[in-house]
Parts: sequence; C-alpha cells; structure tokens
Amino acid sequence: MTHNTHYTRRTVLAGAAGLALLASTGLVRAQQGKRIGFMIWNTSVPFYSNLIKTANETAAANGIQLDIQSGNGDLATQISIVQQFLAQQVDMIMIAPSDPKGIVPVIRQANAANIPVMAVNTSADTSSGAKVVTYVGVDDFVFGQRQGDLIAKALDGKGKIAYILGKLGTSAQLAREAGLMDTLKKYPDITILEKQAADWDNSKALAITQDYLSKYPQGSIDAIVDQGPEGVNGANFAMENGRTDVKFILGDYPLDVRNAVIKGSVYGTVNQDPAPQGKVAIEDAILLFAGKADQIPSPNHYLDLPTITKENVEEYAAAWGG
Repeated sequence: MTHNTHYTRRTVLAGAAGLALLASTGLVRAQQGKRIGFMIWNTSVPFYSNLIKTANETAAANGIQLDIQSGNGDLATQISIVQQFLAQQVDMIMIAPSDPKGIVPVIRQANAANIPVMAVNTSADTSSGAKVVTYVGVDDFVFGQRQGDLIAKALDGKGKIAYILGKLGTSAQLAREAGLMDTLKKYPDITILEKQAADWDNSKALAITQDYLSKYPQGSIDAIVDQGPEGVNGANFAMENGRTDVKFILGDYPLDVRNAVIKGSVYGTVNQDPAPQGKVAIEDAILLFAGKADQIPSPNHYLDLPTITKENVEEYAAAWGG
C-alpha cells in the first residue's frame, strides 16, 4: 500500500464560477446527459448523508443523471445493484463496497463491458486485475496512524487501551487498524488490552464500552479508541458515570462528536469529511467524460484528514449532523 501525501486539490467546480470554468474547458458538453450508477454499501449509515447530498447537487448542477442505490450492508445485494447498472449500460459506475475483495468479480464484469468504475469512500481490491479509475476518499491507513498519534499524545506515550473496531473485513477497518498498529509500534509502553468489533453501530459500541468499563476498573485502563464516531455515546456514558480516568479517541467528526470534544468526554478524533468525497467523485467523473482522465489523481485521490482536539475544535464545523 502506498501512503502518499493527501492530494489537497479542493476543486472549485461548484456554483456559478465552477460552471463557468467547466463551460470554458468544454467539460459541460462532454458530461450532459451522462448517467452514473452509484452503489453505496449502506446508505442508512449517517456518515453518508452529506456525501450523498453533495454528489447529487454536483451531478444535478452539471447535467448528470445520478442514481444512488443502497446495498443494505449485504454483498449479494451490492453485486446485484452493480449488475443492474451494467444492464442499464450507464456511463459510469461508482461503488462504496463493504467487502473490497467480494466486489471484485462484478468490477471485472464492468471492465469487460468497458464501463468505467470508480471507488468512493471505501476501496476495492485491485491486486488481482480488477480496474478502477481511481479511489476518491481518505487514506484510511493514515487515518489509523493519526488515531495512534492522538492516543500517544493523550497518554504521554504510556498506558493501557481497549479498542473498538468497525465492520470486520471492510477496507476502512482493515486499513485503520493497520495504520494504528503502525504508529503504536513506536510506543512499546502502550498496551492493547483487547479489541471487539461494533460494526459501525452505535448501540453495539455503547455495549462494548460499558463492558470495557465494567471489566477494567479505575487504574487498569487509560483509554478507549473507536475506529468510528459511534463511540461517542460510550464516552458520554463514561463521563456521566464518573469514569473520567478513561480518555476516548474516536474517528470521524459528526456534531455529537464535536460537542463531546468541546465538553471533554472525547479527547480527540480524526475528521474524515464526507461532503468533499461526493463532490470530488462527480468532478473526477466529469474529467473522465471529457477525455481528461490524465488529470484525475490515480490510483488514489486522497482528501484531507485533520485531527480535532479541544485545542482546535472551534476552527472546524461538524462534518455532518445537526
């Protein structure tokens, strides 16, 4: 895996100025009437609300027909949706799969049909020959590294932690865990007591946190790290029940996490803003339709990943919610 510096191009193709720029470069004519099918592994996950919103807005502003379908967390459903897009002969397929390997056969079907595929937010395994235009999102390995940096800062390089993972097998979970371990190996005095998966689910994360707090009394645990934002309810529970000895490090930055950072129940988080991902994915599709694929960062179009603590929380609005 290559972990390059985040590509910081914040394209300004939205709004009147953006449309004028598109018109001046001939991109509007190339994209008018194009159809994109976008399969998201589970659109009910709150994270995706702003990604869907900006993708729809950017597509509508540029004359693109965008059809977003939910895979409902089921791989067979996700494959079926992509196959429907193939049958409809759309001009591009975007995917946010739950299983980077399991989605590969249908990507190959799209490749054989000469329909370009773009991965957005969650990646696909391209090691066995499946081809995607690019992956638009964040480098989840770096995401995990930055969570590790937050832990090290919170604990001054020494302590015992418990770990809450996302949905096992997803590209985000795998890469974030790898990045976290990459950072923590620099801190031999930080010990992971145990880890459990919460599947990016709020109620599961709360139950796991309550289990950890019950299992590890004061003095035997220093922090809990959650790969996603769903750990916020557990962090608030801990504060409300006097367990201020435990620091919480989360991932992502919805409004409830921002509020928790402000009040101090969450020490810090990594801000993966979903809105730019939807916008940039459509903008990259526009470049492809115009025959300007060489201007699309490839194999990855990485976006920014700032870390948020009480020191800088006022500088960043919540990425979604509210």
